[in-house]
Amino acid sequence: MQHNDFDTILAAFGVRPTGEPTLLEGGEDNENHRVPAEGGDVVVRRYRHSGPEKIRAELRLVAHLAARGYPTPAPLLAHGEPLLEADLPVAVFPWVPGDVPGAMTAPLAERAGALLARLHLLTADWDDDRVPVLDRPAILRDATETAPPLTGADTWRTATRRFLADRADDLDRLSRLPSGPLHHDLHRHNLLVADGEVTAVLDFDELNRGPVVIDLARALQYAALDTPDLRLPRTIADAALTGYEAVRPLSPDERALLPLALDLAGLVDAALFITRDAAACGVTDVNECHSWTAYRRNTDALH
Repeated sequence: MQHNDFDTILAAFGVRPTGEPTLLEGGEDNENHRVPAEGGDVVVRRYRHSGPEKIRAELRLVAHLAARGYPTPAPLLAHGEPLLEADLPVAVFPWVPGDVPGAMTAPLAERAGALLARLHLLTADWDDDRVPVLDRPAILRDATETAPPLTGADTWRTATRRFLADRADDLDRLSRLPSGPLHHDLHRHNLLVADGEVTAVLDFDELNRGPVVIDLARALQYAALDTPDLRLPRTIADAALTGYEAVRPLSPDERALLPLALDLAGLVDAALFITRDAAACGVTDVNECHSWTAYRRNTDALH
């Protein structure tokens, strides 16, 4: 965006910039700029992929959380609306102090688990049909009908089909567990920490609805992907579970099906990368897919 674009956008939100915008690191799916402004810095977020109604659902939920003291910045309003439809949809948030932690430690995992549980409690009765529902087994079935030009694709397809067949009953049980909105992207890069406390949970762009235990499994999957050997450290898993259950105890069925949810999260992540993104990333072998490798290395991580 040009400098004048920021002036125009921020004016709609009642914000007067006082300095130059700075592009923030990260943001693979979106573009984020920090802008100095009267009354405090703000973040201008441009959404590259999500449609306006999906974004409005996300911003409505974020505002709901922030109003109840959850550590996430509430979107500012432009003419009463949190979303401005420019060349790309834009939202503006107040800047929150803190740093992205350099590693997922056990204390941080415990705090993240507690925050995830708190999110699930605060949205237990949430109803918004703009929030997509993901049919994860269907994603896997559809993926196995493709033929990505990658070495090892036949092995990946066979293993995925076997998982669907062998775990069909458990996948049905999983689908009937308590559901709600899922952050679905809770890793350390989406946390800000200051003085040992989490000051913000960021990036709800992957918001979808499903069994809430999948959200916990997805956080554990990310913790595995964040290690050199792609194995989930038991200390991190135990800490995350301790933090989660201190706020929202898992039911016996949720606890029993958490290992399945971890496998499912890994396989879905791998399937989407292998069938959609691998070629563009220059990947030629399925074993170069970290999610696929992590799935195979963590099938017994929670047992």
